[in-house]
Amino acid sequence: RTTYKAGLAHMRDIISVVAILLATITFTAGFTLPGGVDNSGQAVFAAKAAFVVFILSDGYAMCCSMLVLFCIMWSMVFRHRTSSLLIDRSLMLLKQSLYGTLIAFMTGVYTVLHRKSLWVAIVIFGMCSVVIIASNRILSVRLPKLIPAADEDYLQWLCRWMKIRQRATP
Repeated sequence: RTTYKAGLAHMRDIISVVAILLATITFTAGFTLPGGVDNSGQAVFAAKAAFVVFILSDGYAMCCSMLVLFCIMWSMVFRHRTSSLLIDRSLMLLKQSLYGTLIAFMTGVYTVLHRKSLWVAIVIFGMCSVVIIASNRILSVRLPKLIPAADEDYLQWLCRWMKIRQRATP
């Protein structure tokens, strides 16, 4: 029991650090826009589709990182099973945040470089795409072993847990 609690605390610490770093990166990227701003303070590439994708994916990554932090905070006050579930969900949200950050990076590079050095933008796009595809394949094969909530029995457990919670509520 003590080892399990220590493991949960260690996992919370690691996930929190990564989420804080991602939130910091995405927050900074949201204010240091690709191409900068003009004299009126507006984004230079605001009308470009790649820039819009950059802002949307950066915002998505930021929101996912913040949700991870909220889940980690909530996991500290709940019981064992709910705490584990929140940490599992945090890992899924963290993965989404990483993907959003990679997409923001790809589109930011494309926005700035596509006219002068299209080949560099294509290489960056390819490298980041390989990272996304490879990590997704690795996680889809190994995720059920790493994260209990990714197991096939998870939905059955969740339904039982919700029924118990409903009965316990007056």
